[in-house]
Amino acid sequence: MVTQAKKKGVGLHKRGLAAWKEQTGMIVEKPQEGEILKESDLSIMSNANKPQKFILMPKAFQQVTMLPGIPMNTCVSIVGHSNSGKSTLLNHAIAGAQKQGLIPVIIDTENSFSFQYAKAMGFEAEPIYANVEVEDGVDEETGEILKHVERKIIDWQGDFIYYNSNKLAERFGDIDYSTGKKVSKKRKEALIEDVAMAIHELLDAQENGEIEQGFLFCWDSVGSAQCFREYNSGHQANPMWAAAAISQSFGSLVNSRIPSSKNVAIKYDNTFLYINKVWLNNTISPSGPQMETKGGKSLKYATRLEILMGGQLTAGIKRLTAVSKGLNYGYATQTKIKILKNHLDAPHNVVYEGPLIATDTGFIGVDDLDSYKKSHISQILKNLNEQAEGNFEINENDITFEECEATEVN
Repeated sequence: MVTQAKKKGVGLHKRGLAAWKEQTGMIVEKPQEGEILKESDLSIMSNANKPQKFILMPKAFQQVTMLPGIPMNTCVSIVGHSNSGKSTLLNHAIAGAQKQGLIPVIIDTENSFSFQYAKAMGFEAEPIYANVEVEDGVDEETGEILKHVERKIIDWQGDFIYYNSNKLAERFGDIDYSTGKKVSKKRKEALIEDVAMAIHELLDAQENGEIEQGFLFCWDSVGSAQCFREYNSGHQANPMWAAAAISQSFGSLVNSRIPSSKNVAIKYDNTFLYINKVWLNNTISPSGPQMETKGGKSLKYATRLEILMGGQLTAGIKRLTAVSKGLNYGYATQTKIKILKNHLDAPHNVVYEGPLIATDTGFIGVDDLDSYKKSHISQILKNLNEQAEGNFEINENDITFEECEATEVN
């Protein structure tokens, strides 16, 4: 009896890493020479990342940090004490994002965002005016409430999304975060969980094709809103509850949804930039107080770039003032910027620091200060003369420029 010879390998089970990848669908076939792929052809299993992109920042920022701007497709934090330039940095970022076709999503639980200040740095927003009835007080003789009508800005519109605490509560205030269900009575206060919900909602809309642009999510600030558990307990402040709420609410955002947008298979660029309130901890170091961020460590661990404005133990700024005849006008602030943490890929994994000037129109370099004073002397004179209230006149020759260290902290 003659048996037919079998080909080598027939009937044998393939083994090894390559075989396992093939069986599980983890192998991406190499395109043929000259083949052009569509973005929709890219595999969701791709390990390839987009080249690092940046939201471009002013020349003064670039010279000090040695970075082009705010890195996209990642989480970036801004820390520092009051009046150290954090809001100026954020305003430059939203203006840059808008110019580069991203949608700035401004989440303002501080309720202090100034559209006028942001517009001075190039942010585009149009005011909506309305005639508003304003009370003047009460007529003492008749008891009648006195009123008049003023034309006021009641809102702003443009290529951006803005949430303050009222808007967040109006949108998400009927959610009971302990059960995940909606309730009939709506909250009037914004919570940590509302901020995360707003970001999730917009990313869902992007994935569903309802919004066809990338986002820059800006939160000002971590530490300015309480969590649902604090609210539900009668506004009992508990840092551990707040930290747990941030970890739970933002975990998938900062560890998955935001950083995954750097993958070539994801069409849009999404970035999370947040200001983090700080406090001085006197208990952890025998050498003295240490600057700590509010809201726990979960966001800090997920952050790829951490930017410090000003000093760590004090504000670390200088107030620049124009002085004349007992009056003074603060025309700028000298601050400093330092990269505390940088986990970007080379060649952008640099850690630099240096001084820069925060003005009414944004950051300028220290070497540009003299030319800035000359070009803005008319505004300086106008402000000082308004303070004089017509009692005397101030001329350019009457002005001296001074600087004063500011050492206060939050």
